Amino acid sequence: MESGFGRSCAKVFLRTPASARRMTDPSASPLAELESAVRRSKSDRATTAALDAIRAKVPLMEVVRTAARAFATHYDGASGVAPRSLVALSSAANLIPVMQPRFQPLPVLQAVSFVAAAKKADAPARPAVVVSGEITHLGRSFLFGVRDGNRPEAESIFLGMLAEGKERKMAGDMLFRAAIEDMGEAGRKLMVAVKSWQLAHSLGFKEARLLLRPAVQYMVSGPRDRTAFEAILAALGKEWVDLEALASGGRPLDQEGRTKVRDIATAPNPSSCIAATLALLRDGYAAVSIAEGLAVAAAKRVVAAKGYDLESARAFMFTHAARFVLRFSRTGERLYALFQAALRVRSPEPSNFATSTSNAPGEGEELCHLAGEFDARRPLEAGARTRAYLSGGYSPSRLLDVLANYACRDSAVSNDGISLIFADTCAA
Repeated sequence: MESGFGRSCAKVFLRTPASARRMTDPSASPLAELESAVRRSKSDRATTAALDAIRAKVPLMEVVRTAARAFATHYDGASGVAPRSLVALSSAANLIPVMQPRFQPLPVLQAVSFVAAAKKADAPARPAVVVSGEITHLGRSFLFGVRDGNRPEAESIFLGMLAEGKERKMAGDMLFRAAIEDMGEAGRKLMVAVKSWQLAHSLGFKEARLLLRPAVQYMVSGPRDRTAFEAILAALGKEWVDLEALASGGRPLDQEGRTKVRDIATAPNPSSCIAATLALLRDGYAAVSIAEGLAVAAAKRVVAAKGYDLESARAFMFTHAARFVLRFSRTGERLYALFQAALRVRSPEPSNFATSTSNAPGEGEELCHLAGEFDARRPLEAGARTRAYLSGGYSPSRLLDVLANYACRDSAVSNDGISLIFADTCAA
């Protein structure tokens, strides 16, 4: 559902003079007002403060940082509720370079409204105890803490692996490894871990311990399900698989490989899905390339789905997170992300969703027609227009700008942030 805020946000930002609106407390800075409004779950006040900050030429990433800090400080780590506000802020940050400069505030404003509306703890979280030590030893201990369900231990150890203002790859490896093992809430933990890490990276890993703490807390306290991971371990154990050897190198998918990926996505049961994925790796195909093939299979299911199919959308989002892990990590264990993605996508072959459309005479006209399909809420026709645009050899960046713009018109509060997050996964 589209809100008045979502539809008119661009016009308000571009046309309303800063003097036309006043902050609740004129003596407070816009960022201070924003942080206060987010903590108190005052969505309208938070959006107003964010607009004031943007008009005052505050960098967009500082607006994102302020909202993230306010949320993370008041996240209830024992609740088991996914910190999706950080996912939305990460997606907003990722969409900024995709959009034209004058529209770049839109994803940030949508994310701020979503973050401010989220339920939070009344009191700020107590500072965590940070355990110091050799990072390899800390990494192993962190995994044990997560598996044992010991939240205080897991977060204290993980936070000890982080360094202020510096990305530590091994900390990311361990965070993603722990998330890959647990498919609770259909794999949401990996998405939260990846997006939280991306957010910390976008913010230069300043206050990284504060920003990444909710992801660790949710990983331990959230719903747990190791069934898929245990099945993967059992299957690979029977085959005496050398993960390090399979993870090194590999070639891109060819037509034969793409056909085999389609067979993986439609495998009749989990065992055959795992076996087919392993066979493709042994054939010499690169894990990242296989994951991209799975992402295509997941995207086809989204397009072919009838109505608002969140299950298909979330499967596609999981492939996005898995692809990030496969590119980020250099350990053989990163292949677990590929096997989990194959299992997450596995479903019946989607029906034929082809819809014909007449080609417009030029790139600008194609984009105008696509915008018209969006306005008319005609998804099949919009999909056909998108295919026609790409087949015409036109600029993907202009297309992504239009897609992101329309995604940011829908109220993130009303649609639970899905449009914003999904636009980010499609643009990646």
